[in-house]
Amino acid sequence: MSKKWHFIRKIKNKGLVAIASIVAMPFMVLVTGMAIDAGRAYLVQAKLFAAVDAAGIAAARAVADSEAAAVTAAAKYFNANIPEGFHKSVSTLDDVGFTNDSDGNISIDINASSTMSNTFLSLVGFSSFDVSAQAQVIRRPVDLVLVVDNTTSLRLGAIGDVTDDVVLRSKEFISKFHESFDRISLVKYAFGAEVPVAFTVPRGHDRALITNEIDAFEFGDLSNLQFTNASEGLYMALEQIRNVTNPANLKVIVFFTDGAPNTFASNFEFTDSNSYTGSIRSSDGSSGTPRGLWEHDTVATQLSGSGYQGSNIDDNLVELPDYYTPHDTAATEFDVLNPFHPTRPVEQYNRFTHSANDLYIRVNRVARNLVEDMAEAARNENIFVFTLGLGSALTAASGPDNEEGQDLLMRMANDPAMLDDPDLAGDFQAGQLQGVYCHAIDEDALGPCFDEMLDVIIRLTL
Repeated sequence: MSKKWHFIRKIKNKGLVAIASIVAMPFMVLVTGMAIDAGRAYLVQAKLFAAVDAAGIAAARAVADSEAAAVTAAAKYFNANIPEGFHKSVSTLDDVGFTNDSDGNISIDINASSTMSNTFLSLVGFSSFDVSAQAQVIRRPVDLVLVVDNTTSLRLGAIGDVTDDVVLRSKEFISKFHESFDRISLVKYAFGAEVPVAFTVPRGHDRALITNEIDAFEFGDLSNLQFTNASEGLYMALEQIRNVTNPANLKVIVFFTDGAPNTFASNFEFTDSNSYTGSIRSSDGSSGTPRGLWEHDTVATQLSGSGYQGSNIDDNLVELPDYYTPHDTAATEFDVLNPFHPTRPVEQYNRFTHSANDLYIRVNRVARNLVEDMAEAARNENIFVFTLGLGSALTAASGPDNEEGQDLLMRMANDPAMLDDPDLAGDFQAGQLQGVYCHAIDEDALGPCFDEMLDVIIRLTL
């Protein structure tokens, strides 16, 4: 009797399980479907946020042309970052709005939405999920100085005449900044440096004026060889930013060259009992005889009349100045003499005991030391330094210390890529602003390098 009762009880239990399973099935489908479809909706929303971010950055980069151009760029990058039909969704860039304030900040508001068709939840009446994403990008103004090499090597260098490419890419780069809010200054240098376009007092710049001055760049030829006084160009840029009225929060120097520095300017004392301010040059070779003087505040004019000039400068130079002083005879900010420099020590010159080549070595070392010291001073003053090098000369050893020019450009920018190079890792300054160095091996790579600079600068404005 008891065994029969136990058997019947088991049958009833199995029936209850079956009934419970049937009753629970819709709930199980609902929970499973919700998990799967909700997970897909999460992926769609994450993709939507990424697309909105890309659209905002693209709009910030293009708004210098116009708000219409910014909307077009935003749509292009939005569509590129969320594929059509992603997880059965339809995504839309709903709105791109702009707000300008008196400080030059441009707020760009991006709104987008997606409707995703459900796979499982549609079985229980939920046909779709709607998700949305919003982002605001604030494009801050920038004070930027473009410093451009105007030396002869750009016309007669190893990769041929690239002067047209330098002019074109420089103008394209400038055109990407907002004419009403971004300040742009232009500096060119060779034996000396000039500021064809200075910062304006109000925010903004005259794009047509800068374009005309870039078109007027002077590049030497065989009858008018010009050498690389990089420190003079960088100093002019530094002074532009130091003396600007109502500076922007973001301050940038973009420095372009196709070779290593070999010339520097200061105030020199000569055996005729006179002191002259000008530039003295070496070259890119391992040895040689220094030449000078040239005017420090023009691209390529040799001193004459009231200034010293001659090929025997080593016999007539009393000594090297202690400091870089072409703009202020009392300045002590940047050393000329630096006997304890870890890489390029510079001791005093004595015309009675030292040769012309001894002076040549000192001039070359000073030219390189100064530009690195000035770049460090800029970074310490919250100024980003970006460097762009063109051509194979920068990857070849040059000068009396057999250095590659691009190593100096990486140190000027304080590019974190130095950490990947055992020879440069110790020169990286972790506590200072980090810029970017880009090497364009030829003229075709010049445009992409300028674009890389632009992308990083625009991101810094956000």
